[in-house]
Amino acid sequence: MTALKKIYKKDIPALFADSGFWNHSFLSISKHRLLAHSKNPDLKDEDIVLLLAYLNDELLGYMGVFIDYIQIDGRSEKIGWLSTWWVHPKTKGSGIGREILNAMHAELDGKIGISQFTPSAKRVYDKSGYFTSLKENVGLKAVLRSNLSFVIPAIYPKTSKFKTLLNPVDHFINVFVNLKLVIQKPFIKQKIKGIRMEYLNAIDDETLSFIHKFNGNDLSNKEASFFEWLKAYNWVQTAPLLGFTAKERYEFSMYDHSFEYYYLKIIKQNTCIGFLVLQKRNYVTKVLFTYYDATQYASEMATIVQLQAMVQNTREIICYDEGICKAFQSSSVFLYKTKKIKQSIISKSFNKTDFTDVRMHFGDGDCCFA
Repeated sequence: MTALKKIYKKDIPALFADSGFWNHSFLSISKHRLLAHSKNPDLKDEDIVLLLAYLNDELLGYMGVFIDYIQIDGRSEKIGWLSTWWVHPKTKGSGIGREILNAMHAELDGKIGISQFTPSAKRVYDKSGYFTSLKENVGLKAVLRSNLSFVIPAIYPKTSKFKTLLNPVDHFINVFVNLKLVIQKPFIKQKIKGIRMEYLNAIDDETLSFIHKFNGNDLSNKEASFFEWLKAYNWVQTAPLLGFTAKERYEFSMYDHSFEYYYLKIIKQNTCIGFLVLQKRNYVTKVLFTYYDATQYASEMATIVQLQAMVQNTREIICYDEGICKAFQSSSVFLYKTKKIKQSIISKSFNKTDFTDVRMHFGDGDCCFA
């Protein structure tokens, strides 16, 4: 018989103290992700963070949720972004996965969304009848350096055991690619002559005012508290000795070789002209949030992203900002570019189906956390 246990913010201290939960054969959440949830500035004591599913008293599934606020037709609405959903393979056909989804939907009064998902998960979401399309963001994967050791196993999972053999191939190719980039770098720098940057840990008043100037049609109006929380409490922890961690006990992102956020305040003639939030995970840079005047400064923003990626040994950049992607298309620094599609869905309970005029950043939902 299926039993569901709901973990609310007020329950987090007790869960941290539950040694049986943390010594289970698999993890339903990592400790640092649970801590991050507890520090979410929008999370209240009665808000749910995790749903655990037991079948005949055995823990066999879970769903995590990130509580956020979005703007719907001028009003602020609480939303739960479904951030993890897993059931044990041996429960196939039991319906436990659907029970978890139904329970979370009911717990949040139907106010849920999913900001990224696999095709198989999308079929389940469609079958539930709960959702309508939110956004189909079109972007780019712009490749700076050879990354075969990542790309090939992603396309052909059976080749993952040969990943270490592909690393020398990448390094050999990148000797020549890096020489090309060294030659190009001075010309790239000339494009942003007269611009300087501040790397922020906290959002100052000028930057916050600037964000407000450009977030009028954003799905989620991010405040300083969100950005400070995001930087302080990472869901993914940098782990140089990755092979000695228990990352295999968790089905989602827990540790990686490197993981960092960068808050770039871009200044020209002593005036802020842009604010970018970038994430670098191993060799991949993601452009998560962008605030700037796209009619004037798209080229400068794109150049800054490219230049930082070149310096940081990034192999590929993923971006969904229209202005920056357009500038990337005409850039000669990349080996190649491929189109990227990011689909998001939202509950019909919000009584809105047309989100044409709404801007959704790459980082909205739970996409900025991993």
